[in-house]
Amino acid sequence: MTKKLYSLTDEHRAQLTPWADRWIKNAFNCDAMTENDREIMRRAINGLYAAADRKAPRIIFVSSPFVLRLAGGFSAGIWHTRSGAAPSRRATRDATRDATRDATRDATMAATRYATMAATRYATMVATRAATRDATRDAMWAATMAATMAATWAATRAATWAATMAATRDATWAAKLSPLAQFLLHCAHECEGMWDGGNQWSAYVAYLSFFRHIAKLDLPEYEKFAHYEDSAIHGGPRIMHSEFCMVSDRPEFIHMNGQNQPHQTSGPFTQWRDGFAIYALNGIVVPRWIVETSAEELDPKEILKIANVDQRREAIRKAGAERMIQKLGAKSIECRGEYELLSVDWTGSQRIYLKMRHPSIGVWHVEAVAPECRTIQQAINWRAGGRNWTPAQLT
Repeated sequence: MTKKLYSLTDEHRAQLTPWADRWIKNAFNCDAMTENDREIMRRAINGLYAAADRKAPRIIFVSSPFVLRLAGGFSAGIWHTRSGAAPSRRATRDATRDATRDATRDATMAATRYATMAATRYATMVATRAATRDATRDAMWAATMAATMAATWAATRAATWAATMAATRDATWAAKLSPLAQFLLHCAHECEGMWDGGNQWSAYVAYLSFFRHIAKLDLPEYEKFAHYEDSAIHGGPRIMHSEFCMVSDRPEFIHMNGQNQPHQTSGPFTQWRDGFAIYALNGIVVPRWIVETSAEELDPKEILKIANVDQRREAIRKAGAERMIQKLGAKSIECRGEYELLSVDWTGSQRIYLKMRHPSIGVWHVEAVAPECRTIQQAINWRAGGRNWTPAQLT
């Protein structure tokens, strides 16, 4: 006899938004972990490893995702070197980079994290799919997981990952570091395979837990999934290694703008209690100096040196495009529609910039173009890789 599939009832439909709101609140939880949280996390982590037929790991609690990435990556690398797989000290910098790539992949392998997720979250997802109708799943997916992710992704998961990665990237291949130090920093930089977002990854849990607690599906997989759900409530991001599991505390505060984007004009948009902070403007993680320097004091030449186009755009937005152009002493070569080609005297040499309005968000932006550009159309074609293209704003 075919088992009857679950269909969303009116009673349950009315609880979709409150359920999503509950998990959105969970993702933005800024309470410091308590001893009760840590005890529940210990049980949940041991349960996750047991569900994947893995031995119980050493469990360590750390103060922030920055410490998590460094300590977790270093620990994974050190554990790997015990097998004699550390890069040779005789290698050159470039050779070390190549030689450590495979070692880093082995040291930070995702097998433990994937095994625990396969035994809990993924298994529950498969069982849920088998027990529900397509239309029901689609409606609940949109109302729980998609809604939670839309509200929380940028200000929690994405910003934390980008900021901690950037913090290790620049130092990873510093010229004066030994091959071993480079290897350990590379492990910290490349630890994504071991990373689980904890409460920052509330979206999936919002969806699956609705079937468990509201629809009350009778699934044996919930016995194991309960560990994953507990770990998403009582702790922040974590690194899952075959020998250890490190768990970060939650942040002290999170600030956003009206579009649920990480944003704060007077300081970090989020900060942990050990002082690790992340700065962001309108959803873009930016260097601290952009936020803490007043608009009047921002140096246009320093702004134009910013390699990341999104960060440069936010710095220009803060400083004001017209103020920048005035400070640079820029001369207008051509002005058409929402574009202006500018010439700037840069320590004795002329540099050419294209001023334009971003079509999606309406923000003025200034970008360097080839020095041979003498018309706006030439500058636009250069930006398009040599393709002849005329945008609608050029009228």
